[in-house]
Amino acid sequence: MDDISKRLEVYIKSHKFDGGTSECETVLDQIYQAYAESHESDPPEISNGFKELEEFLETLPLDDNNAVFNRCCRLCTAYEHKAFLDGLQYGAHLIRELHK
Repeated sequence: MDDISKRLEVYIKSHKFDGGTSECETVLDQIYQAYAESHESDPPEISNGFKELEEFLETLPLDDNNAVFNRCCRLCTAYEHKAFLDGLQYGAHLIRELHK
């Protein structure tokens, strides 16, 4: 296992990460971007939650409605991004533990 780790480290050091035209700074961010772009539609639980949110927001003036909706979407996206990266990192740690 140490030999593979050393070879991987040499490879990583000799092949700099190229994010292309993406604004991603890390490979994990680039994997998340590909994941996020591959979503075709939200599951019913999320779609229904947005319908409920829209019903609540209808009572607010348009500017307030938009502000709350946009903030909610930004929070959801940030949480999804964190959960995705955490999942990959937990998976990597699990693989390391299983190979000890």
